[in-house]
Amino acid sequence: MQSLNTFSLQYLQAFVLSAELGSISAAARVLGKRQSQLSGWIADLEAELNLELFTRTGNSLQLSPDGHTLLPLAQHTVAQSNRLQAAAHALQQHKQLVLVVGVAPHIPQQLLTDAIVGFMQKQPQVQVRIITQNEEELAQGLTDGLFDVVLLHESIELHSSRYDYCRVGFYDEVFTVRKGHPLAGKPSIGVADLAPFRELIWAEDYQQSADESGYSGYSSQIADFSTLKGVLLKTDCVALLPALMVASGIQAGQLALLHVNTELSTMRRRLELRWPLGSQHKTIISSWLRLVCQTLNNLDSDTPPDR
Repeated sequence: MQSLNTFSLQYLQAFVLSAELGSISAAARVLGKRQSQLSGWIADLEAELNLELFTRTGNSLQLSPDGHTLLPLAQHTVAQSNRLQAAAHALQQHKQLVLVVGVAPHIPQQLLTDAIVGFMQKQPQVQVRIITQNEEELAQGLTDGLFDVVLLHESIELHSSRYDYCRVGFYDEVFTVRKGHPLAGKPSIGVADLAPFRELIWAEDYQQSADESGYSGYSSQIADFSTLKGVLLKTDCVALLPALMVASGIQAGQLALLHVNTELSTMRRRLELRWPLGSQHKTIISSWLRLVCQTLNNLDSDTPPDR
């Protein structure tokens, strides 16, 4: 067999299309070539591989056993080549090929699922990177050009000349315990009732501020949510967690909600998007902003500026 470096992508494309369409003439029409030219390419490919890719009986064309084996690899190679060409074309047009999104800790990234799916469908050539950092690092990273967009808890700042922003809704947090917890099922819980039980905090390197007293005299910080939930299910701890992330455990009867009489039944955490000044006029940024706003849309949302 000759060196694989002598392969032509046209040979592979001819092979793949002929196999997918069931005929060389159909593949030739798609590629705008003569049937004899594609037949020659496939014959050259078979000669280089020293394998028969098709069995030919009269006008019938069928993949050989070796052809069946190699077809998925050829399809992958052709697809990667198409992606390479699309990326090169985008770069020639000075288009952005990576979207870097920063998300603050504690914000459930499940909120972005539909936005991510929609963005991948609208911008198939663009990579999406979701990065979690604390809010100070995200704000500085936006200034330094490390992020294209960041999702943060809403700031009390009324206006900023350093970035553009809009409100994009909220998520709710609830007090949660295991189903068999001593407090589960009680119609109303006071802060004093919470004090004897360890509080689990979904956080990494969380520092309690001077005006925060917490709900318990002692706590444990766990950064991994799955681990925290596992501990919650096996102990009499209490946790304040995003409702979205404990909904399945409540529906399954594993977890119960507590109604604390000094707090709202659900604590609302409002969110905002920030992006560099003027960058909403870029196609990729605009597409992402609109999808996130649609996904998180509620009465408290703002509409991002038009492109």
